[in-house]
Amino acid sequence: MEKLSPILMSELYELVKLKAHQKFVTVSSEELASKMGQSQQAASQHLQKLEKLGLIERRRSGLRFAIRLTPKGYDLVRSHYSQLKAAVEEKGKDIVFKGRVFRGLGEAAYYIGNEGYRLQFEKILGFNPFLGTLNLKLESPIQMELKRELRSREGLKIQGFENGTRTYGGARCYRAVVNGTVPAAVLVIERTHYDDSVLEIISPVNFRKELGFKDGDEVTVSVSS
Repeated sequence: MEKLSPILMSELYELVKLKAHQKFVTVSSEELASKMGQSQQAASQHLQKLEKLGLIERRRSGLRFAIRLTPKGYDLVRSHYSQLKAAVEEKGKDIVFKGRVFRGLGEAAYYIGNEGYRLQFEKILGFNPFLGTLNLKLESPIQMELKRELRSREGLKIQGFENGTRTYGGARCYRAVVNGTVPAAVLVIERTHYDDSVLEIISPVNFRKELGFKDGDEVTVSVSS
């Protein structure tokens, strides 16, 4: 089986949603780009790469292309789906993420330190979080699908609020443990710059200072189911 980047695997998923595993479907790179939240140029390049890998076939349909998954492409999607289904449906087990540390945009300290958020974190999670998030880049399509599955769950609600000058969006958090020992919570934020390839984590611990985490380190996060 081909080992695809998460974005290419996600593009195959979108094509399956359009029934392109059953027949040729007419779709433009602009339409696919809109569904994927990416540029038209990027979507077009991804389709070309999927075609070169033998995972899709394309033929001209007027001014657009008709696309169909090849048997090889559909087998790859089914394999990933089976792994995801097994991970999600295994009762009594935590959802386990693995990702690599990267430096974020530097905005987390401001928001986490805001009293409107901080007091809710303390009340709901039982700890006062360090002023910053641990950001992990997920490295496989299965992990990204698990992030989407997590996002579909209710979680612990952090209410949005106003402070007289601006409005702050809400969020949800999910109790977690980092590397088997450190208490934490995964954040799913209503307004964020990140997509489902990123996991944002808060904890009372400064991971970089106290545990020596650095960019590129692999970290495991177990989220309570």
